[in-house]
Amino acid sequence: MIRLVIVEPEGSYNLGFISRLAKNFLVDELYIVNPHCDLEEAKKFSAKGLEYLEKAKIVNNFDEAIKDVELKIATSSIADIKGDILRKSIRPWELPRIIEGKKVALIFGRESVGLTREEIAKSDLLLFIPGNPEYPVLNLSHAVGIVLYEIWKSRGENKPVISGEAISLIDKYSRDLVNLIKSNEGDEAMYIALKRALIKGIGDEEEARTIIRLLRKLYIKLTRKIE
Repeated sequence: MIRLVIVEPEGSYNLGFISRLAKNFLVDELYIVNPHCDLEEAKKFSAKGLEYLEKAKIVNNFDEAIKDVELKIATSSIADIKGDILRKSIRPWELPRIIEGKKVALIFGRESVGLTREEIAKSDLLLFIPGNPEYPVLNLSHAVGIVLYEIWKSRGENKPVISGEAISLIDKYSRDLVNLIKSNEGDEAMYIALKRALIKGIGDEEEARTIIRLLRKLYIKLTRKIE
């Protein structure tokens, strides 16, 4: 299940084109966070995607848009900066394996400044669309189209599934372990890196459950030692 989340869109034309893309690639839900453009104007650019724009869920803040999903994937044109764990990214062609069988939010930011660091930190993964290193910034609707197409073209393939419950437990125990050992705020990067590495690297549900058991046992053992 794909929820397309557009955060504070500024261009009516882009929002209209995105609703058209939602129709092209059969997106399940369209959420718009605090729009900064004219929704009526956007309808002129939506073509047969008008129904998506008319039934879009308009919410006031980012947290409302990402609730009730199992996997949150933020997007940015700023990625893979050395020393910045938050900016480590995946590529669009990696998505099909990662999102299979899950309720997913694909999150796109403002045309002018993209997503904030806080919004990216609230997401599970960061996605980057590679292009000309001198100018990797894509038009918002173009970026949405590329990502949705990468997901669409893999439909019908038999891919291993990792449940949303497993991802939630990996997140929980990654957070719990880091909280036990961290000594300063800079150690927050350890949680982000561990969670993302596990989500990207686990191949199937059986592997996921094995890793969860390991994390749980480590947490219990460390808790007893600290006590």
